[in-house]
Amino acid sequence: MEVRGSKNLISLFAGVGGLDLGLEMAGMNTVCANELTPYACESLRQNKILARMTPSEVDKFIEKASQQRCFSQSFQVAKDFFQRLKEPDKEHFLQDAEIIEGDIRSVSSDVFLNVLAGRKLFAIAGGPPCQPFSKAGKQKSLDCTKNGDLFFEFVRLVSDLKPDWFIFENVKGITFTKTDVLYVKCKKCKHEELALFKLRQDWKENQTLGAKCKKCGSEETSFDVKNEPGGSLKIILNEFESCGYACSHSVLNAADYGAPQIRERLIIVGNIDGKKMIWPTPTHSGPNQKRNKPSLFQEDLKPWKTMREALSTKGDARFSVNQKDAVLWVKNVVRPHDEPVTWTLDRPSPTIGAHQGAKLAIAPFGVPEEQLFRQQWHSKGRRQGDTPPVKVVHDYLSDEELLILQTFPRWWYLHGTRMERAFQIGNAVPPLLGYVIGKAILYSDAN
Repeated sequence: MEVRGSKNLISLFAGVGGLDLGLEMAGMNTVCANELTPYACESLRQNKILARMTPSEVDKFIEKASQQRCFSQSFQVAKDFFQRLKEPDKEHFLQDAEIIEGDIRSVSSDVFLNVLAGRKLFAIAGGPPCQPFSKAGKQKSLDCTKNGDLFFEFVRLVSDLKPDWFIFENVKGITFTKTDVLYVKCKKCKHEELALFKLRQDWKENQTLGAKCKKCGSEETSFDVKNEPGGSLKIILNEFESCGYACSHSVLNAADYGAPQIRERLIIVGNIDGKKMIWPTPTHSGPNQKRNKPSLFQEDLKPWKTMREALSTKGDARFSVNQKDAVLWVKNVVRPHDEPVTWTLDRPSPTIGAHQGAKLAIAPFGVPEEQLFRQQWHSKGRRQGDTPPVKVVHDYLSDEELLILQTFPRWWYLHGTRMERAFQIGNAVPPLLGYVIGKAILYSDAN
């Protein structure tokens, strides 16, 4: 079995493997990937197998994959759809990865230790589903959404497995959204510190709960709730720091590193030995950004990569992509305020969301004003039904085109229905961004 490197990685909330691919491209080796969603797990399993198949075996795989119920309308269309899987010389990603399907809350740390089998763990990486920490009510209670404790499962495994590094990615809103933060205040020495997440949740259930002062040991303490911008980030950092990790964070935009998509993600990294993270500087820049900033990986900054540029690199690029008036269109999505529903192809794509990917289309001749009028009724005091539908010439983005905009290999296999495939792509970290983060961590680790 081919092993990419000795920097062993455990992937949590792996999805379809975007972050893993990037980190493996950088030189890490995924030994274990945990994911809840069955169709995403099947995508990971099949990609492991596909990389090793001979051309004749790929043909047989396509025959079988084309028989999925979601392709029942046209077997020939399905076969044509899968031709991209016949790309020669595929890279062998995830070859050493054991895929663990299931809810992380029911997977013990021992399961991961058994997979490691004594091998040194270099990093744990992943992005728990976005979890807003809700505001306190009149009774000063604190609560989380049903997935609000998933970040703590990530912390649990970091605490138990003690990797050299962890990589935690999430939405950038965590850095500024107001959140209720619970503090323990000592009446004796006046020391104040942020409460750990478990104490926060216990106090939510029992507000008569007490706590000792960590500075002087006094039990004469009280709790104070403060609604603070970036409170969720403070809570998360406090958990990792309590495990002994030196943490730093940054918001990175995939477009700044060559992805044809504007996608900003909060990245938190930590090192158990106190090593400082040397963050990568951009290799690309937008029209209003300065281009004289030196880069860790490249001296001269290039302009952002556009959708037209990226999609035209396909061997069978559609004529519509090359039409002068062609735009990217979110079909039948009503936008609040004045947010656009179309974008010129001469720029990076907007962020491809999990639920938005299946609705993205190329409109080769643009979208009539009457249709824009219908889709932006919410911001203009109208109802969408006030005007009749408008015919728009369009073609939905294919899996391959969505993969390209997300910087996946064009041959990466996606299992499931069209909506399930789009969901996997939209939920993923662009592998190119994962690569940049991985290279920066390896550089920081060596220095």
